[in-house]
Amino acid sequence: MMEKKIRVGVIGGGFGAKVHVPTFQAHQGFEVVSLASVGRGRTEELKKETGVESVYGDWQEMLDNEQLDLVAVASAPLLHHEMVLKAYEKGLHVLCEKPFAKDTAQAVEMLAARDRAEKLGFINFEFRFLPARQKVKEIVASGKLGKLMHVNYKTSFPGYERSVTSKRGWLGKKDQSGGMLGAIGSHMFDSLLWWVDDQIKEISGQLTTHVSEFFDESGVKEVRTADDAFQTFGTFAGGTTFTVGLTSTTRHSQGWELEIYGTEGSLVMTEDNKVLVGIGNGPLEEVELLADLVVPEGMSDVAGRYYNAFYRAVDGLYGALAEDKEHPYLATFEAGYQVQRILDAVRESHEKQTVVYLDK
Repeated sequence: MMEKKIRVGVIGGGFGAKVHVPTFQAHQGFEVVSLASVGRGRTEELKKETGVESVYGDWQEMLDNEQLDLVAVASAPLLHHEMVLKAYEKGLHVLCEKPFAKDTAQAVEMLAARDRAEKLGFINFEFRFLPARQKVKEIVASGKLGKLMHVNYKTSFPGYERSVTSKRGWLGKKDQSGGMLGAIGSHMFDSLLWWVDDQIKEISGQLTTHVSEFFDESGVKEVRTADDAFQTFGTFAGGTTFTVGLTSTTRHSQGWELEIYGTEGSLVMTEDNKVLVGIGNGPLEEVELLADLVVPEGMSDVAGRYYNAFYRAVDGLYGALAEDKEHPYLATFEAGYQVQRILDAVRESHEKQTVVYLDK
């Protein structure tokens, strides 16, 4: 039994209710005392679905009324800035979903608010805690691969059928911080920066909307303005080059693929669950990974899909908040800021059709 219980309030009736709430509930060190829906209503339904007794239709009312230690912000990205600033005004610690903010200027203000409040701030780059990604970090940091020359990181999702048969909502709206660059690219760039442990010097990007509209059964059209695919390439300060790309509206998919090439060896990771390493002229050989966590009985499929990474992140979060232990893989607001700079640079590159150079 954990000596101290951290009291959590979750903002978000979608991902927050479906993933954050059950994962925090599965950890003995946390107590989910309240949940706030954002524009969805459904308070009674959410009580039944989550088992959380105190459910609000107004997130500000929750922050005003509840005695909390931590707020998990799992709303649409456009709302992160206001919610994070309000949480710090209340003297609370914050876990914020990605993408961190609308833009770098907001990210800077969120960092400043954290510092003024003298509280902790974390961003939910939970996939750092997948055993395969941890093994990549371990191998690269060991120097076994030598000087890194190039990283190729890409994925595709077989999402075409869904994109032409259902609405995307805010995720399809550029002016609401939608798009795959923020939703998935933020995770990819965080892992890239974390693995290489260097700053990106220059980047070029292309954003594409392959499925730009959708008609529902009544003939009402939804116009998509946000990207459903992106392709980027660039160079780190130390000379390592990279490509990062995603397509989310394909009929078929090859899944996740990572290739890292160094002067002394190579590494390949596939599907976030298999890592192969070759040193010198030797063959690529599979390396052993930590075992996956067992999903608790009765947990929903959607929460279960994130459990292996997110529960480990939540456990690291407990150590930071209750035991003052800094976990090396736990992403802080600084990581969110660095990734936001990259996302902004990719958008600028696409709009201006030019290479964007980033200052440190």
